[in-house]
Amino acid sequence: PTKPRSHLNVVEAFEWWSKCPRNRYPSTLYVTVRGMKVPDCIKPSYRSMMALQEEKGKPVHCEHHHESSSVDTEPGLEESKEVIKWKRLPGQACRIPNKHLFSLNAGERGCFCLDFSHNGRILAAACASRDGYPIILYEIPSGRFMRELCGHLNIIYDLSWSKDDRYILTSSSDGTARIWKNEINNTNTFKVLPHPSFVYTAKFHPAVRELVVTGCYDSMIRIWKVEMREDSAILVRQFDVHKSFINSLCFDTEGHHMYSGDFTGVIVVWNTYVKVNDLEHSVRHWTINKEIKETEFKGIPISYLEIHPNGKRLLIHTKDSTLRIMDLRILVARKFVGAANYREKIHSTLTPCGTFLFAGSEDGIVYVWNPETGEQVAMYSDLPFKSPIRDISYHPFENMVAFCAFGQNEPILLYIYDFHVAQQEAEMFKRYNGTFPLSGIHQSQDALCTCPKLPHQGSFQIDEFVHNENSSTKMQLVKQRLETVTEVIRSCAAKVNKNLSFTSPQAVSSQQSKLKQSNMLTAQEILHQFGFTQTGIISIERKPCNHPVDTAPMVVALYDYTANRSDELTIHRGDIIRVFFKDNEDWWYGSIGKGQEGYFPANHVASETLYQELPPEIKERSPPLSPEEKTKIEKSPAPQKQSINKNKSQDFRLGSESMTHKELKKS
Repeated sequence: PTKPRSHLNVVEAFEWWSKCPRNRYPSTLYVTVRGMKVPDCIKPSYRSMMALQEEKGKPVHCEHHHESSSVDTEPGLEESKEVIKWKRLPGQACRIPNKHLFSLNAGERGCFCLDFSHNGRILAAACASRDGYPIILYEIPSGRFMRELCGHLNIIYDLSWSKDDRYILTSSSDGTARIWKNEINNTNTFKVLPHPSFVYTAKFHPAVRELVVTGCYDSMIRIWKVEMREDSAILVRQFDVHKSFINSLCFDTEGHHMYSGDFTGVIVVWNTYVKVNDLEHSVRHWTINKEIKETEFKGIPISYLEIHPNGKRLLIHTKDSTLRIMDLRILVARKFVGAANYREKIHSTLTPCGTFLFAGSEDGIVYVWNPETGEQVAMYSDLPFKSPIRDISYHPFENMVAFCAFGQNEPILLYIYDFHVAQQEAEMFKRYNGTFPLSGIHQSQDALCTCPKLPHQGSFQIDEFVHNENSSTKMQLVKQRLETVTEVIRSCAAKVNKNLSFTSPQAVSSQQSKLKQSNMLTAQEILHQFGFTQTGIISIERKPCNHPVDTAPMVVALYDYTANRSDELTIHRGDIIRVFFKDNEDWWYGSIGKGQEGYFPANHVASETLYQELPPEIKERSPPLSPEEKTKIEKSPAPQKQSINKNKSQDFRLGSESMTHKELKKS
């Protein structure tokens, strides 16, 4: 028999609480009472989430059947059935957008994150306004406002779409992750996943949308099973491997592996294979594949992780102003430096084809690199943002990119690639620099990589292009650095061929651009010939120097010398060397008959006249160097930052092009 209640008018739960022993827990409970705008139409729910919401039991079998039959005719998906012909063909390489398409409203406080849907028809933006933190949906490519999804009470840190674009997942600092239905006239939260603290990241599993993974401030990874036809969400499992709060999560395309990054710079790789018919059992078999603890970013917070389209590399965005793309097979990373990020949570992105890497910066500039070569190929340096650029999203089927910033009245900017704009700017470059070949300018794959055109600028004028010396701090630092080059280098710069050739993004990734140091240009030549603009960087290549043969002295090598640096010259006894200039008493710069150039020790050579006067037995075998001479050569400082590296195709590049602000200031 059941035990009778002692007090009929007392709530049983309160009676249990009053009689059971309790220990004081060292914590504080904070309660915030805020007003909430009640929707006009509230649908019934299995568990009421507000005072006026009707509670309704679980649907019966006939209702399930009716719902499953109407899935394909959801009103929110009807408009996406219209076929749109995108300009970028399937399998075609992405382009750098160079034309401002339009600006979108992001509320009074800007946008923290955004993402295109997988079909490319909708742009979802997590914005902030005075009354709340809505998710605003815009139709693409028209930019038409669709609707707002209201429910979050604080900043939304992450936003992602399900694979079929039927649901949107958001994570917020209000302690919840929420799932929203992509339906017309449906602006309410579909499901709420409660957490004990801030939720920084949340992702759908790529294989099954019923599995949701969240990363929280309490260093826990939680896996949720969400029944899309019911209002309940079940917490299946929790992982407490990380020692600090989790900033980012990402999956590979198949969903076999998951990557999680935390505040201390630790990345954990998980085995996340699931069986569709047995989700809970599959999740219980998730294990750690490996932990990545690189000394380069140990203790540095990881802001963002993204898997490369080829599935074999991982984009790692850390708060040391460095981006890395790591090969997951050998754990070797390529660095990308230039985008300032020390404080804010900033996202970067790779294009769907993996051709370009876009990254925002705390100085309001967007940088673009070629991931294969590490070359910076473009820079959006005059965007109208006054706050750090928080997120960047590249369209899955169009050469379109969206930028957003979190600040007072910051808009959402969309840029698109326009071949006519690129061709027009290429013609301007051609008229300004004389007649030089622009190979493949009319071919889409070799089109000139140009800078974006700002909305308040009609077109670039030649005068603005030439005299824009003070447009950015970096250009001033480059100028100051180049002014320190010696007079000997400047005299050699006067002999440089004036012909320049602009490179396309594909040319940047060629073998000819791997060696790129040359400081032979003076500051004035750089400003007038290099082609910096307010809104971007144009990559250029320089043709070989024409050194006068009749004036350069000739010397003969007395000893063999093997180069220890990339800017030194390997010589053999008897080689005839043409001397271009003498950097100091120990190191000279010259070239041998094979076309190789570099620095060589001065005490290894003799003038051609003196060499002819030597006896034959001395010419045949020169005596070795004394220990004092060897020590002098080893201790003799090689010239810094003045070397001229020449690759196989004799293409030159500016050594200061890849310098950071810190390096320029220190120098």
